[in-house]
Amino acid sequence: MKLEAFKKYTKTKKKEVVNDVVWIYTRVSSKLQFENNNSLRNQKLRAISYAQENGYHIKHEFGGTYESAKGDFTRAEFKTMISEIRKAKRKPFALLIFKMSRFSRSGSGGISVVHELVDDLGVHLIETSSGKSTMTARGKNELIDSLVVAERENIERLEITRPGMVAFLKEGNWLGNVPLGYDQYGPRVKDVSRIKTQQEIILNGIGLLLKKAWKWKIQGLRDYEILIKLKRLDLNLSKQKLSAIWRNPFYCGVSTNAMLDEPVRGAWEKMVSEKDFKKVEAILEGNNNGYKKSKVNAKRPLTGFVTCNDCGGKLTSYEVKAKNLHYYSCQNKCDGSTLNAFTTKRSLKKGVNDIFKEILTQFQLEKDLVSIFKEQLSFTIMEYNEEVYEEREKVKKLITELENKKDSLQRKYVFNSLDESLYLKFKEEIELELEDKQEYLVKTCVEISNHEKSIEECVHISKNLYKYWGGDDVGLSLLIQKLLFPEGLSLDAKKRQYLTSRINTVFQLIVDVSREMEGQKKDSSVKLTDESLKVAGTGLEPMTFGL
Repeated sequence: MKLEAFKKYTKTKKKEVVNDVVWIYTRVSSKLQFENNNSLRNQKLRAISYAQENGYHIKHEFGGTYESAKGDFTRAEFKTMISEIRKAKRKPFALLIFKMSRFSRSGSGGISVVHELVDDLGVHLIETSSGKSTMTARGKNELIDSLVVAERENIERLEITRPGMVAFLKEGNWLGNVPLGYDQYGPRVKDVSRIKTQQEIILNGIGLLLKKAWKWKIQGLRDYEILIKLKRLDLNLSKQKLSAIWRNPFYCGVSTNAMLDEPVRGAWEKMVSEKDFKKVEAILEGNNNGYKKSKVNAKRPLTGFVTCNDCGGKLTSYEVKAKNLHYYSCQNKCDGSTLNAFTTKRSLKKGVNDIFKEILTQFQLEKDLVSIFKEQLSFTIMEYNEEVYEEREKVKKLITELENKKDSLQRKYVFNSLDESLYLKFKEEIELELEDKQEYLVKTCVEISNHEKSIEECVHISKNLYKYWGGDDVGLSLLIQKLLFPEGLSLDAKKRQYLTSRINTVFQLIVDVSREMEGQKKDSSVKLTDESLKVAGTGLEPMTFGL
């Protein structure tokens, strides 16, 4: 019996629409490969050739740059490609890659991505160098095996090279690109003019500007103020970039490479000292000089401002409420570091608040010193304004350059038929920058011309230090402390002596003027307003107040 009558029961599959769309992914591992060989170009040409030979249509291309395959989703281009595949309503039939090692070297991570693409999303992988693909079970297995091999090669390569790299780092060298503000010299640098037998990392012009930025940060300037000052010096940084600089130990000469078990001091030029780096770190933590204004009691304003001379720990404080007595104590509980804040009838030793007040008397401006102090302070202000004058000169040059750019732009618009929309766009940009720099000149001109007012304010504060410190306004007490001793004080608990490494120049000037006045009484030929005193206090040896 013929079976033709049963054909109507045969289940036939509907003819599927052929998907001929493919995407391309190319990659190299390093910037050196990206710039110095044709690997990316060859990968792309092979993909195009393979697509033509097999009737595929290329719709999208990803990669085309250098990205390490150590981590799959740390690669921006790879991450974007996978995300686009997941979102696409019409998925590509396949991804064309030159070799699986270009796709991934993460081993199990790469295998997981392959399973997602092929099994969940229906997107195949085709290795154009060999023709292997995931369209067959055997091909899929071979490609997955190659991912395991690639990971093993990475591990073996690292086992060979890692000890040498660790030794290199421990010698104080740096691996990779140097941070902003530095130029790198050595045997493996791209710029032939910087090739040397030994690595050398030094500050460049930008580094010198950033060095000023560290100084401003320590002086208490906010980041937005520092960014404005840097912009006036023709260095434009984002707030994120500046924030990252404050948190990078490289700038204080310390390497924290992931291959090191512990930090190592580098052999490169420091931009900031370790001590100052830690000061900025404290500022960033909202713990400037160890205190938070909201938590400092008006009766114990030295809390957190003074450190223990034995261990370097900050002084904490507390109150014995039953007796209404206030005490300071070293946070590390050093022997003999519990100190009474005030002197009482029963006190065996003078209170540290009272000792501090006696120190303030050394900086108290007497009436007969006011005129000479004003003259001396005028010299000091001129010295401190020197940096402002330098900045003003740079800004003036930038203004001239901007005006020349504006003139050149107008000429191109009038004589060379520059597109009007482009002309208006760039004209507005130039004018905004001009306005900003001209405002700076006006502002600094007013600041410089008003220094007489600043002198009067300094005189008023200097005549009333003893009166204002230690009162109910704890904020004012903290301000006076910080004003006099920008780097804080340390205390020898046993001797009850305060020590400091730096005194505010203005207040050191009071001490110097007082000494000069004493000398003048003995010798009328002494010239008290000698300009040589204008930088007093900028390079002091540690000073001890034994009271």
